[in-house]
Amino acid sequence: MKKLVLILLFPFFVNVHAQEIKSYTWDAVPNFQKIPEEYKKLPAIVLFDKRWVHTRINTNMYGFAKFKMEHFAVKINETSEITKYNKVTADDNNTIRDTKDFHARVIKPNGDVRVLSETQIVNSDVKNVKSTVFEGVEKGDILEYYFIVKENPTSNGLEIYQKDAPVLHAEFTLTDSGSAASKVFASPEFQDNHIKNKEFFTADNIQPIVEERSSKKFKNLVKVFYLITGTSQGMAARQWNPFFKEYIKFRPYSFSNGDIKKLIEKLDLKDKSTDEKIIILDEYIKTHYELYSKGESLARDFKLLDGKGKMRPEDFMYLYKYALETLKIPHEIIANEDRFLGELDDELMTFYEFTDFNYYIRETNKYIFPNSAYSPYGNPSYEFQDTKAKGYNSAKKESTTIFIPVISSDFTKNDTESIVTLNADLSKVTIEKKISNTGYPAQIMRYSYNDLANNEEKKDLLDLVKSISMDGIEVKLLEHTVENLEFKNNYTNAPFIINSKVESVESFIEKAGNLLMVNLGKVIGSQNNLYQENTRKTDIDLKYATEYHNKIIFNIPKGYQVDHYEDLVIDKVMKYDESKNCSFKSTVKIVDNQVIITIDEKYKSINYPKELYQEYRKVYNASADFNKASIVLKPIKKK
Repeated sequence: MKKLVLILLFPFFVNVHAQEIKSYTWDAVPNFQKIPEEYKKLPAIVLFDKRWVHTRINTNMYGFAKFKMEHFAVKINETSEITKYNKVTADDNNTIRDTKDFHARVIKPNGDVRVLSETQIVNSDVKNVKSTVFEGVEKGDILEYYFIVKENPTSNGLEIYQKDAPVLHAEFTLTDSGSAASKVFASPEFQDNHIKNKEFFTADNIQPIVEERSSKKFKNLVKVFYLITGTSQGMAARQWNPFFKEYIKFRPYSFSNGDIKKLIEKLDLKDKSTDEKIIILDEYIKTHYELYSKGESLARDFKLLDGKGKMRPEDFMYLYKYALETLKIPHEIIANEDRFLGELDDELMTFYEFTDFNYYIRETNKYIFPNSAYSPYGNPSYEFQDTKAKGYNSAKKESTTIFIPVISSDFTKNDTESIVTLNADLSKVTIEKKISNTGYPAQIMRYSYNDLANNEEKKDLLDLVKSISMDGIEVKLLEHTVENLEFKNNYTNAPFIINSKVESVESFIEKAGNLLMVNLGKVIGSQNNLYQENTRKTDIDLKYATEYHNKIIFNIPKGYQVDHYEDLVIDKVMKYDESKNCSFKSTVKIVDNQVIITIDEKYKSINYPKELYQEYRKVYNASADFNKASIVLKPIKKK
């Protein structure tokens, strides 16, 4: 009898949240939190930002649907903010099927409420999408709206709450009915709340977005992710072990396992070490096959053994998988997430959009990146350093966890030697420059140079060379050559070298009476700075630990001697752990008729705590200070 009652009551429970979201309405009399004194003079304050997503997945006539409600209110303190908030469109992720409800009103400073009429809620350019414009908005007004839309269900979603203005109160609710199952991943700012059988998340006083250089901007945003599956079993299947078991069952589109075996025979990998086998395989794949661009049609006549053509990302994954299995090389497929975007969940495979799949070879402690054309077998890609990867050993049928290390700064170096000569009339400089890059920049530059060299438009290639040679400084490229261009150089970290000769277009020289000031600091290229950023909200996160070693040789023009060069001498060192700190040091010496400048700049870590920002800032700004510095010449007195 109990079972029968539960069966009869189940449809009622299923529809409670669905009916509740569709009947949502606002309070007749607006009521918002009190604005703190610290916010009252800001251009705008978001008073309320509430979102509710309900997914219905049934096998009956109701079918599949997703309902979303957004309720938002903002106080406008400056007229400059009106255009940011007075246009509202009830749209989300291009999945909308219908706008079920849409209301908007303006609350005046004296408390009067003006509700927008139905005629002011109009159809937008997108089918089934409605929009409105708050007209006649004045400084001091509060704009409030809510809408409810019906969408096609999605397997996941993202809601970002942090804005340019502070948010006094934020809410997120995720409900489901029928066979749907869901899970929420909220930023630490959110509190998990339970009322009866309803779960919702709230956050108060969300600080405005801060634009900071070298910051994990997206990861640091206050946001909510959510997952939706068709059944509770579907959610269980997203746990790492069952997920990987299903992932490895897929089959490639472009080739068979037999093709792989023939390719292995062609590469003649017998009697080679594990490292040698993978290097030969990886180099062959990276230099012979291309990845399809998004939306590009797949070719049906691809033949793996031809050694050319394009493949899907999945095909690259299985090309390596079958090859490693054929070669009997133990390997683990691993899931990685860019540390600037987020981090993998310990239990579930969450979002394909943010996850990369690669291979880890435990025997050599190295990585394979099937879908990164410039990344060689070896060190981890820079965006995965200092992260935790989830792995799966298909031979042992067990899950693994891999902690990816930070690669030391001596792997990624930029070494330059520049010979600077003034022309006869002392109006321009000619710079002969040798640039030698290793590590991560070398991999990307090598790939980019090869890619552009194969294009018909040579201007892009020359622009790349100018950018590498004299970044941000306007020069005329007279000639250039490159060394170690082949992909194979990535495996030994051989430097990618550009030898260039450029002539200045913008001024390097300034005259002051009989003195001649030559801006030798420009030779290192334009430099970013942190002059305007006095405080720091987030930790400093760099792409990779790196070193810069520059040597500038300046030929003193005939008839002149050095008056002074003190501005070119800089010494800044962070007071921090010696193994992780950063530093900038430039020295100057005069030998015969040449000025020889050496610059050593190091960033030994990829992360510095915000508490050390001022220490970091003085080192970071040193290169910008050097960039502005000049040597002063004076005429030699005739005897």
